[in-house]
Amino acid sequence: MKHLHMLLAVLVIALFLYQSYLVLSTKDRAPRAVKIANHIVYALVLLSGAWMLLQLLNANAPVQWVIAKMVLFVAAISASMKAFNPRSTPVQNKAGIFIATVAYIGIVILAYVKPDNLF
Repeated sequence: MKHLHMLLAVLVIALFLYQSYLVLSTKDRAPRAVKIANHIVYALVLLSGAWMLLQLLNANAPVQWVIAKMVLFVAAISASMKAFNPRSTPVQNKAGIFIATVAYIGIVILAYVKPDNLF
């Protein structure tokens, strides 16, 4: 399950980079198929992450870093929604992409480090 989750995370970041490239370079939006794929991959990331969280809870492992990842994931999704909204201004597009990028970087760092005593 871990490998599936990591693959899906890479797909989320790749789709985000593709959509960011479209918005910043051509002022164009992603095709409908990309938007649908994005929603499916988000759902699969959440499901695989929830499954692994249940396994961590059964093993009595510290999960504070997982909670921080979930908060950052919600922030990334929210910022992406604003960045890729067709009615957003260019400043809102850039701000949303920046915030989502910072959130994704934070998620990757937390996934790599897995700090035991985050809070």
